[in-house]
Amino acid sequence: HELAPALNSLLYFDARPEEDFRVHGSFKTAWPFRTSSSFKDGTNKTVVLSIPDIRIFELFSDFQLGDSVYFRFGKATVKWGVGYFFSPADIINLEPIDFFDPTAQREGPLQFRVFIPYGPSQNTLSFYAIFDEDNPDFKTTALAGKAEFVLGNYELGASAYYRNDTTERAALTVSGPIGIFDMFAEGVLARGSPKTFYTFSSTAPYIALSQAADHRTTLYPSATAGFLYNDQNNNLTTIAQYFYNGEGYSNADRKNNITTLTNLLTMLPAGTTKDTVLGAGKLAALFSGRHYGAASVSLSEIGGSDFSASILGIMNLSDTSGFVYPTVSWQIADYLKLSLFSLIFYGADDTEYGILAPYGPRPISIGLKLTAGTGNF
Repeated sequence: HELAPALNSLLYFDARPEEDFRVHGSFKTAWPFRTSSSFKDGTNKTVVLSIPDIRIFELFSDFQLGDSVYFRFGKATVKWGVGYFFSPADIINLEPIDFFDPTAQREGPLQFRVFIPYGPSQNTLSFYAIFDEDNPDFKTTALAGKAEFVLGNYELGASAYYRNDTTERAALTVSGPIGIFDMFAEGVLARGSPKTFYTFSSTAPYIALSQAADHRTTLYPSATAGFLYNDQNNNLTTIAQYFYNGEGYSNADRKNNITTLTNLLTMLPAGTTKDTVLGAGKLAALFSGRHYGAASVSLSEIGGSDFSASILGIMNLSDTSGFVYPTVSWQIADYLKLSLFSLIFYGADDTEYGILAPYGPRPISIGLKLTAGTGNF
């Protein structure tokens, strides 16, 4: 049905003109290497401009005060949180985790960081001033801090985030081995929430929006825990994680929202209003539950061959909906890999992934992907 060629690149530089001074930058671009923007000129004629698609992903400098205090200023990824599929303690980064590529580097904000190692080299303090890209001002500048230290075989972290016009958050993280498993866990407490909460009504204007950050009277606890098991002898990797989403809807509110939304879509006339309600319904469904699970199993070089296989599963445990993503790959040659995959959504129409499924009446899609000429240098 569909052909979707993709070509993208990240070009970076890392300059160290002096021992205690470093500048790092990276730039992203993707085919067709341009974006279009339209506007009305003075004669009310529509003018279309083609703009090169080049985005600055990171640009920062590192410098220091003696050998005890280290500074960073610029746009950079911030490595908070220890979760794999879900990371409520990752408060600062601008992009969410991509379930299909959880280890991908995510875009960070403009920041000024002070980094102080203390005691053993694994113990550190970090302080941040984080600037808003769209509206830089004192009231939109966030302050954050994090302490990390090692206790035996475990790494522990405590962090806090404050911004005047949104919610405050505090987080605890821990990671380390338990037997043959690498365990990780996070706990977060937020006062208020930046999330938009939706309420649907059978009478106009049909949709009501609210944000808990407006009044900050509600505490939202979130937590996650999981493990990673890696058997290098058999090229087997298994990852599983549970996530309690404290900013999700209660079961009663979630069911009432979906029921009202379903009724609205049957009674509204076709047109903009209906499309608006449906769009709001998809946004309301996103992470609407309070309990989630995720698991991934991958096996590479099966039996010493050039074949590998993996399966990824995500489930909203509150309404038992989700998706499964199995993949089988063949490494034809260096820099050339062929993969056969399927994306399978499950869940009733009144569940999160029943509403979010992008394939309409086709809950199962099958794809063939050829990856050519991909590498890092």
